[in-house]
Amino acid sequence: MCDLHRNTLPGPSQPGAIPDQIRHAQTRLKSSNWIKLYNSGNFFDPSSIPPRDYAEIGQICAGYDRVIIENHPRFGARRHEAFRDLISGTLEVAVGLETVQPRILNRLGKQMSRDDFDRYASFLRWRQIDLRVFLIVGAPQLSVKESLRWARLSVRHAIHSGARHISLIPARSGHGWNGMAESLPEIDLEHLAELYDDSLTDLGTTACLSVDLWDIDRDRLSEQRRRLLDRFQSAILDQQASR
Repeated sequence: MCDLHRNTLPGPSQPGAIPDQIRHAQTRLKSSNWIKLYNSGNFFDPSSIPPRDYAEIGQICAGYDRVIIENHPRFGARRHEAFRDLISGTLEVAVGLETVQPRILNRLGKQMSRDDFDRYASFLRWRQIDLRVFLIVGAPQLSVKESLRWARLSVRHAIHSGARHISLIPARSGHGWNGMAESLPEIDLEHLAELYDDSLTDLGTTACLSVDLWDIDRDRLSEQRRRLLDRFQSAILDQQASR
């Protein structure tokens, strides 16, 4: 649904290619304390990131306080600790839980149940690896009201599972809906602001909540929508201050 499939390779990544890509990016981006290594796949899938590259990637990431990767709960259980020990900062794994609504989760073809996610969250916690969770707001054939309700429940579940960062992503059409994208509910900025405000009350001081605003064009927003964006920003600043 996020269109990352457009950047996938027809075959396995070649050894050395990923370290070269990271170096290439580092020469063009501003310096930062954190680095995200999102690769349109699963980090611990050996066809995506060859394990022989872990040590070199660890050396490249030596100056970062936090290294964030993306992975599926069923990939590479034995590789997590090996990579964690190769980096000097904290390892954080991002997981696309999407929703705790079982019927929708099955439709998405994630090859993952809520129980699989829960076991993985526990696995990460015991290995002192932080968890980031992606949640979709909306799904085909759900009303706006039901979409917001399930998103709120999903936020609560992610918090209970120990997520450090939870990212809310409004559903957008894409190839991941199995031809049902036309029946997606219209989740607008007002709905997201309502969900964000409500969900903030569920957070503890150790969790962070963010909202994906990829499709929001600020220059073309009405005055009401500008106020809503300011509301997001104020809530984020308040949340950061509480931490």
